[in-house]
Amino acid sequence: MTIQIETSKSGVPTAKLQIGEKELYLHSKYDPVKEAVRNIGSLEGYGLNTVFILFGLGLGYNLYELSKYARENLIIILEPNEELYLYSKELEHIKPIIENENVISLAGNACVNIYEILKQNTSIENYNHFKLYTLPYYDKIYADFYSQLLSIIHSYNLELQVQANAIEKLSSQISRNLAENLPYIIEGYSIISFKEIFKDCPAVIVSAGPSLEKNIDELKDVQDKAVIFAGVRTLKPLLDRGIIPHFLCNIDPQDITYELAKDHMDLSIPVISLVHGNHILVEEWKGKKIFIPDDKLKNLVEYIFGERQDTIEVGGSVANSSTAIATYMGCNPLILVGQDLAFTDQKHHSDIASKVCEEDQKESSGDLLVEDIYGNRIPTSSQLYYYLNWFENYIKDHSNNTFIDATEGGAKIKGTKIMTLKDTIIKYCDQHINPKDKIKLIMESKGNNVYYKGIEKLKNVLKELRVIKKCSKSNLEWSLELKRYYEGKSREKFNKILYQLDRNDEAINKAVLANELLFYYKQPGLLQIAQEFEPKIIEKEENAYQRILEKNEKLYKLQYNAAVHFEKAIETLIEENEIKLLTAFIKIQS
Repeated sequence: MTIQIETSKSGVPTAKLQIGEKELYLHSKYDPVKEAVRNIGSLEGYGLNTVFILFGLGLGYNLYELSKYARENLIIILEPNEELYLYSKELEHIKPIIENENVISLAGNACVNIYEILKQNTSIENYNHFKLYTLPYYDKIYADFYSQLLSIIHSYNLELQVQANAIEKLSSQISRNLAENLPYIIEGYSIISFKEIFKDCPAVIVSAGPSLEKNIDELKDVQDKAVIFAGVRTLKPLLDRGIIPHFLCNIDPQDITYELAKDHMDLSIPVISLVHGNHILVEEWKGKKIFIPDDKLKNLVEYIFGERQDTIEVGGSVANSSTAIATYMGCNPLILVGQDLAFTDQKHHSDIASKVCEEDQKESSGDLLVEDIYGNRIPTSSQLYYYLNWFENYIKDHSNNTFIDATEGGAKIKGTKIMTLKDTIIKYCDQHINPKDKIKLIMESKGNNVYYKGIEKLKNVLKELRVIKKCSKSNLEWSLELKRYYEGKSREKFNKILYQLDRNDEAINKAVLANELLFYYKQPGLLQIAQEFEPKIIEKEENAYQRILEKNEKLYKLQYNAAVHFEKAIETLIEENEIKLLTAFIKIQS
């Protein structure tokens, strides 16, 4: 394939590809500029959250036309022909555009990194906001990559959809869990205490997929030879066989988590919980409690623990998260059991896994087909497909670790070694590592003053909440005044209003701990506001001003309501736990 640059009828350059005896023009041989105007079309309906993906840079005409209007949008260029890219990026009309910070270029083999680029540079606000422009013939010349590109965009959009659904469904529960868990976080253990404690020890992550019953009995012989991680669905089938896992992982915020584990609350094994894991399970669990912050709550959790915290790249499922936790603890290899990620034999879960019938009936059907470990097609759901993608990307990012799929069924997880569990145990679980002894050494008792210090810290968070409440209410009132100004009244107050708004915003932003506490509670509202008041690429000034006024009004109202909600919750927590502390003190004195 060779590239020839010719002069079009309109006098500007065009590009012709010679592929064997075929001649293909990437741009019009008459007027490439007019063609680009038609290709890009009207952008009036698009907002600033739209991500534009150009499959093929060519001589840059589409990019040039797009950049006239989409000055603030993320633009991703994929040019498989590296020679053409190197030529075009130096063109006078293209070079300054490519150098813009909102433009990302991938050329040649680097185009395969598109998923990582999307992951790093987009967020949930970009859900369903991807626009693909394809250069003529590129879908045929690079057919395999084009098909892969469409699949990547689709699967990534599915990830954002899962996140959006979770925000809508779970944010209220997550927020409540976080508030209710605060006293237990104060007296609990940080995951950082367990970093690398099982260096190069095998870990078994036990999931509740349909294939679990095939080989669960094999785990009887590895309780002292591997670190076993269980979720709430796999706890009972393990215990029924005399297999006691070393950790229970509490990842799901919903009450079903407690329902599935409620008959085993007296177990002495530690529970590893997200700081916003189900609060009933955390409260009722008799064993030790280990907590993991996420990156949205890192400052708050560090303040409560009084030490630096690590965040862990937990995924959407308990198996995703358990794998990340095991990796953090230094485990290697990581052995997946019962991890079908598909509806093997048309089943959602193993027959032996714990179930709550009403909840299980709500699970999505197999609306997608994926390759299984035998090379056949097998049904899965969009949610399971999201978990599958998480595993494959996590494995790619942790190439120094060995990942073994010992499920003996289900979807193929790229990057894993496919083995039977029996063979895996023979090869990798051949030494006694005594996980219980190592865990016991970490579980040191905390001092009596920990709880008192924790309550004082809660009181400081409460002070910040009251600052947010006061300033948000004030800014809501000032925003309404600003709205009246726009309608022609009290124009002389304009600068004063802006000054007051800025002062209050500064005070709100300084309340870092309280803002983190409110984060998940506000998420559905923030997402709705972002969608409702998304800035348009082409927008009249008066429309933009009105949009900003209405957006600010809703934001301050949301912030105020969130602060009021949590103020009451934290006041109650402090009161209840001061009584608990006083009772403990009286017992000690007597």
